[in-house]
Amino acid sequence: MNSGYKLYNGKIILKFDDKNHICSVNGKTIYGVTSIVGILDKPALMYWAVNMAVDFLGNNWQAGKPYDEVEIKTLLEDARRAHRVKKDKTADVGTMIHDWIEKYIKARIEKKPVPKKPINKEMKNAIDGFFNWAKKNKVQLIACEQKIYSKRYKYAGTFDLEAKVNNKRTIIDFKTGKAIYPEMFLQAAAYLQAKEEEKGEKYEGGVIILRLAQEDKEITPFEVQQIGREEVQNLIKVFVCCLQVYKWRMYLKREAILNNVNSH
Repeated sequence: MNSGYKLYNGKIILKFDDKNHICSVNGKTIYGVTSIVGILDKPALMYWAVNMAVDFLGNNWQAGKPYDEVEIKTLLEDARRAHRVKKDKTADVGTMIHDWIEKYIKARIEKKPVPKKPINKEMKNAIDGFFNWAKKNKVQLIACEQKIYSKRYKYAGTFDLEAKVNNKRTIIDFKTGKAIYPEMFLQAAAYLQAKEEEKGEKYEGGVIILRLAQEDKEITPFEVQQIGREEVQNLIKVFVCCLQVYKWRMYLKREAILNNVNSH
């Protein structure tokens, strides 16, 4: 666990245990924004996973070929894992894209040499999308990969970018998936809520979800959806409900562990 991040003019010390994905304030465990929003069902992912399995079988099951019991079991198990393999690869590339953009932004802010552009096609497409978005808007970089903590609701997290976009202070969250989903706005709204609490000022630009396309066959290299502060206030009400449900689930999990220990 690191020594901590000083927030609220040093009055709050937020500590992150990256290995166990745990954060704390004054020794008390604090739940993270990503985990909280993660309790929501994502029906689109279920259909995507089914399609991955079907595609795998379609590409690997040979018509007319006899299969023994072990071969059939192997094919079916591989089909069952197909979506995980694809997800892990996509997540790895997405992480590398985030890391490169983070290094680039920090270099620009600190007036240092920027990192060399990657040659991987998917990474390059996404990064070009970031540059195209920046060119189409007046973007003044302020900070990236910043830690946040809400004193009011007791949650923590890390957001991608704070910037003035067309002269309005804004929180920007990068995404590298296939689409922008509603729960992403809950996540970004939580970041904005905590940041406004800490700074004591309004972020007039609200939040932006910036999706960076990895495949060049997409119509545009980036997709942007923005919501203002007024809508953020409505989303926070939903986020707080998610937080309460998440706390309840964690309570049940702890109780189940305690009961299991006591039974032995």
